[in-house]
Amino acid sequence: MKSSLSVPLPLAECAFDDPATRQAFEKVRRRARISLLIRVAVWLGLLIVATAFKEEETQLVSGAASFLLIPTAFLLPAPGRALLWLRAVEKVLKSHPWRYCSAVRRPDAKVSAGTAVQLRFGDGGDGGDAGDGRNGVGDEGWTPVLAAGTWRLRKRWSKELEYGAWFAGNPGRGGVLALPGGHRLMTLHLNRP
Repeated sequence: MKSSLSVPLPLAECAFDDPATRQAFEKVRRRARISLLIRVAVWLGLLIVATAFKEEETQLVSGAASFLLIPTAFLLPAPGRALLWLRAVEKVLKSHPWRYCSAVRRPDAKVSAGTAVQLRFGDGGDGGDAGDGRNGVGDEGWTPVLAAGTWRLRKRWSKELEYGAWFAGNPGRGGVLALPGGHRLMTLHLNRP
């Protein structure tokens, strides 16, 4: 397993200025845009086929296209939701620098959406927080329980994040968590019961 210290923390003022982070972000955004374009093109193609062919010989094709319009329409919101999520991630990455942290999954804690996570700062030799209660960090250096998630509805947590991660944001309110290098982006927010 690659240590989090093997990938140096970028010295940029904000996380989005790091070329590796920007490249990983753009890759995810490009994939969401292409997915949205393909899904819209398929849906429009089915709509055209369903409305254009009204003759007896092509009634089967028109009926099949009409039947597939509704299930295909349910596939359209997912990439749109991903693009909205990426806009929120981009906002955080453009306003906060990366910091080393330890991320621990908390299966005993309940969160409304996502995976329960706590962070501890200062594991990468950057000084971190002294655990004095500033910035939402408690007496032992751990943040309150945060909900980690992505744009997907299902819970997704990578064990690799527990071996060292990068965090951008406000530890007491949330932000963005990623593997060193800016990969596997996840948003963190305070748990709202």
